Amino acid sequence: MPSIVAVVVTYQPVGELLARLLQALAPQITAGVVVNNGCTLPLTDDALRQLGFSVLHQKSNTGVACALNTGFLWAQGQGAEFVISFDQDSEPAADMVECLLRAYQGLVSQGLQVGAVGPEQVDRRTARRAPFMAPIAWRRRHVVPAVGQAVEVDHLISSGCLVPLRAWTRCGAFLEPLFIDYVDIEWSLRLRHFGWHLYGVGGATLLHSIGDAVKHWRGRQIPWHSPLRHYYLFRNAIYLQKLPHIPLNWKLSDALQLLKKLIFFTLVGRPRVAHLGAMLRGMRDGWCGRLGSAPEPD
Repeated sequence: MPSIVAVVVTYQPVGELLARLLQALAPQITAGVVVNNGCTLPLTDDALRQLGFSVLHQKSNTGVACALNTGFLWAQGQGAEFVISFDQDSEPAADMVECLLRAYQGLVSQGLQVGAVGPEQVDRRTARRAPFMAPIAWRRRHVVPAVGQAVEVDHLISSGCLVPLRAWTRCGAFLEPLFIDYVDIEWSLRLRHFGWHLYGVGGATLLHSIGDAVKHWRGRQIPWHSPLRHYYLFRNAIYLQKLPHIPLNWKLSDALQLLKKLIFFTLVGRPRVAHLGAMLRGMRDGWCGRLGSAPEPD
């Protein structure tokens, strides 16, 4: 088995969910580290060590991208060949890491330069299995791989993503000024710009919560975000429009999706003024390049 190090990023986690994640993950990896983003953890350092995990405490909330980079650097110091990253509310199936590694090795044996492989996301609240997005040409197309099948994808979310460490060292760290949201998307697109490929793996399963909540609207399940998260989503989406390594067809597709979200959440978001204000401030700051932690509202 190659050396696989897990990086778990936390910020005000629920103790039970964090413990379930670490217990499910520990038998599947070589070593693991919890990067605590400046809050009091519900589990002590001793309890984390008993579960098989080291812990790095950030002095403040430095954001997801900085926490991931901190964890990847720690993994590099441990001699890791692979890093697998997780959000605090995820939970891998007992064979998830094995499925991902087997898919990676099969792809590499075909001569492919693989930057990352990721699992199927199953929302723990609705049991909905999220499809992957195929590489964007001029429209978005979802793909659902069969069990054991690996399909090339546009991007992978960071939770459950298995990365050969050399991809991170060669293509650069996660973009820390983004803070949260679009961090994994930007990095995925950067890898693809440098000629690496990303794959989603059927049958590798990760329980995961998408959005702050799920709302039912006209027969559809809509991931719901707070005004603060809408600020980050819109700010970082606009900022990505300015980056030269993001393909034009991807920018056009994402701009259309952003317009749909702006209209939808303006009409149905509650409180409406808070959501609209957050989205507009995010668009302004993204265009002006004001990144990092969210400023206080005007």
